[in-house]
Amino acid sequence: MVDQCPANFVRVASDGSKFEVNGSPFYFSGANCYYMMTRAADPNLRHEVTEVLDAMRSADLTVLRTWAFCDGPEWNALQPEAGIFDERVFAALDWVIAEAGARGIRLSLPLVNYWPAYGGIPQYVRWSCQRRGVDDSGNPEDFYGDHCCQDIFQNFLVTITSRVNTITNTAYRDDPTIMAWELINEPRCNGDFSASKLQAWIEQTAEFLKSIDPHHLVTVGSEGFFGSSTPEFLPDNPFDSLTIGCDFLRNHAPPYIDFASIHLWPDSWLPNGDNEEAALRFARRWINAHVDCCTSQLAKPLVLAEFGKKPAGAPRAAFYQKVYSTVLGNALCGRGMAGVVLWMVAARTYPDYDQFTCRLPGTDDPSCAPDDSAAVAAVLSFAQRIDALNNDGPEPPTAAQ
Repeated sequence: MVDQCPANFVRVASDGSKFEVNGSPFYFSGANCYYMMTRAADPNLRHEVTEVLDAMRSADLTVLRTWAFCDGPEWNALQPEAGIFDERVFAALDWVIAEAGARGIRLSLPLVNYWPAYGGIPQYVRWSCQRRGVDDSGNPEDFYGDHCCQDIFQNFLVTITSRVNTITNTAYRDDPTIMAWELINEPRCNGDFSASKLQAWIEQTAEFLKSIDPHHLVTVGSEGFFGSSTPEFLPDNPFDSLTIGCDFLRNHAPPYIDFASIHLWPDSWLPNGDNEEAALRFARRWINAHVDCCTSQLAKPLVLAEFGKKPAGAPRAAFYQKVYSTVLGNALCGRGMAGVVLWMVAARTYPDYDQFTCRLPGTDDPSCAPDDSAAVAAVLSFAQRIDALNNDGPEPPTAAQ
């Protein structure tokens, strides 16, 4: 947990039910936009960053989740080679942080990807293999226990937390604009039925990160799959996830993990994910199960850090409304549901690659997507209602909504 927190930093309340800033509640609605750093590294594309930030501010979305990594031979890579950082890209991240802070938007920053997009842990394994002079087609899951991978990654953690922003002249570890670090986006460890390999890495890495940056919140970045430590919740998993090395309760139990986070992807997880009613039922059950686990066993706040639905139009609107109403119901009852971050927002010129982009006012373009007005209305309404809790506060904890 975070103790003796500097002014304006987000911290966990003493009862573990919510976040606070300077002693006042901090509930939030936010959005994902992963590309901010890499697009900002190209001066001709910075409008795709400011457009998103301005739209978020207008919509009262107060937390942005965006990648603070790009590894290997990627376009505008932050770390193109192991331990080598591109100052031009780091300066772009400086600018993103400064621009967000100027608009009162806080940042949740994942530090590496499980998936190969933006390099991810597969790139760390390739670097390790290259350093050791062995075939570089290793298993990505080797990352968690590979000493060379961890040396490279921990060097990155030291580098990014000690980085002094060239615009604000504030070290990242001292900047309250950064709400939280996420250890890894959507970690899995396929084939580890014990879930011990990922667990050991989480414990080791969270402790190390807290030793060099004790004031920022830290979370795992997990999708939220339940494991063998909570057999009562296994039926709530969307599929048999005991094979992918995750355990929601164990992963978030270490003292250096400040809050829990989950994702929600019925289109990808459910065999009938395109069935609207099935998606709505699953969304409510998934959120409530994690609220129950956090309330009864973790005593830590919960954030829904990714959720999305495709395509744009009525199915998305219904899904957003179900997600937001479930989140709000739990937050109103003081049951640890502290924030939600939709996937995703983007500038009007940025292609909707995955069909999950929600075009907020200021980023909307009728040529980009079908009418999404009902979904956007749900986003705007929820942002106002969750922000009202920062003034009124929730009711005492009661049963799930």
